[in-house]
This record gives sequence, structure tokens and C-alpha cells, in this order.
Amino acid sequence: MEQKKTNSLKLIWIFGVILISIVLAKKEWRTKMLVELRKLKEETGNAVQFVRDNREQIVDQVRATANEVSSVVRDISRDVKIIGETASHLKESSEEIVKATREAADDLKSLKR
Repeated sequence: MEQKKTNSLKLIWIFGVILISIVLAKKEWRTKMLVELRKLKEETGNAVQFVRDNREQIVDQVRATANEVSSVVRDISRDVKIIGETASHLKESSEEIVKATREAADDLKSLKR
């Protein structure tokens, strides 16, 4: 199993090296790759700056969302508890109804005799 995993990793590395070699072999592709990498760097910088500029609002929103989720979880837990209690009560009531019905049937049978 370990040997198979090692072989797979080697194969991935080989394909990666071949792909990079092909891209680097053509000047047009290298240029395009560099342009795309610069765009990626710029967009990443913009994203980092956005987070820095809006850190307080982001943290406040995360806290508010966490509080809402916590409240919903508490409500769900309470509802599940109530459902469990109601189901238990229904079971007990059903058992009482069955018992009363049997007793009534037994009484009717004894009256027929």
C-alpha cells in the first residue's frame, strides 16, 4: 500500500515537472503565466487590504452569527426535549388506552356469559 502511494506521488511530480517544462518552453505561455501571477498577487493584496480595513465589522458579524447559531441550537435542543417528553407521554397514554380497552372488552365478555 505504501509503495503504491509513493509511486503515485512520484508520478504526480513527474507530470508536474513536465507540465511546468512545457509552459516554460514557450515564451508566449511564460509571459501569460507571469501576467496571471501578477493579477493573482494584486487580487490577493486587495483581499488582504479589504480584511484589514473591515476587520472590526467582520469580527462583529462573526460574533453575531455565532450568537444566532448558538440560540438556534438551544432552541432546537429545547424542542427535541419537548418532543421526547411528548412522545413519552403519548406512549404512556396509548398503553393506558389499550389497557382500558382490554378491561372493557373483558367486562363485555363477562356480561355475555
